[in-house]
Amino acid sequence: MKAVRFLGKGISDVAPVPDPAADPEKVLLRIWASALCGSENGTYFAEAAQSPEGLDYKVPGHEMAGEVMDPGPSDHLRKGDRVVVQIMDGCGECFYCRNSADRFCENLNYEGGTHAQFIALPEKCVIKAPDDISYDTLVLLGGDTIGVAYRATQKLSLRPGQVVYVSGAGPIGLGMITMLKHYGCFVVVSEPHAYRKTFAGTTAGADLILDPNADDIKQRLRDLTDGVGPEITIECSGHPGAQMQALDYTRCQGTVLFAGENYKELKIIPSAHVIHKELTIKGAFYFTAADFYEIVKLYRSGLKVDHLVSHRVDLKDAPDAIDQFSKGLTGKVIIHPQS
Repeated sequence: MKAVRFLGKGISDVAPVPDPAADPEKVLLRIWASALCGSENGTYFAEAAQSPEGLDYKVPGHEMAGEVMDPGPSDHLRKGDRVVVQIMDGCGECFYCRNSADRFCENLNYEGGTHAQFIALPEKCVIKAPDDISYDTLVLLGGDTIGVAYRATQKLSLRPGQVVYVSGAGPIGLGMITMLKHYGCFVVVSEPHAYRKTFAGTTAGADLILDPNADDIKQRLRDLTDGVGPEITIECSGHPGAQMQALDYTRCQGTVLFAGENYKELKIIPSAHVIHKELTIKGAFYFTAADFYEIVKLYRSGLKVDHLVSHRVDLKDAPDAIDQFSKGLTGKVIIHPQS
């Protein structure tokens, strides 16, 4: 089969790679739509590695919609079923796995490799999807962009007209804008990239776009909120500076929800940032199969998601799209591996 390969240092290509190994314990899928995610940038820009056999590479991707080719061990999936995936593969034995919270498993394995024509996955990672929804729409409903946004909004007390500040308009931020607008919120977004600023406002529907590096951003947020700052801030960029701004800008007794990944140190001063403000800090991590079915219900009741896609590309054109995506020059990007 053919697949995207990440070769390191911001280089990718499309090349023949081995087909998924035959495994009676896994479900074989044909991939029709695979979406880019910002979390892939770390691997994309990593140092290239050399192995004794030659160039080492990684087939990236973890958001996909496709069809079942071989249901393997499954007694509820059938050949031809439409599916999406969740890539959290827990041990199955710990407290969290026994309580349907695999994503918290201490021995968690991340499945992936969806920027390819086929993939084989454990049955528990495969979610049956409706037959009447297109693959491009399914990969949004069953991927990080809307999945994380749904999980985040379920942790918040939202009301129509409420000012909500979203930091970052990458794929996760775009999903947040979409979900918040569905609930009738007034969405203020900060984003440094010119393309994403425009996309967030004109396409995703944000009500106000601010520059996170502007000297007056804190005052502008206060001017919108009776002089106190937003009640709810959702930080989607994962940038340490933006995360500190989120803690600073949010009003006393407000809520900051972190949805952007950051594995670096963040120097929070508990007294200044949390205790004296009585601030609530929350996180939103991925989504579940149950979340997916609730998202489908929202879609059927009017949640619009397809406008979040700025680029749809054939597999052969994926490297150029990945390069543009990594530079903040796209919205959501969907690769069509069978084309």
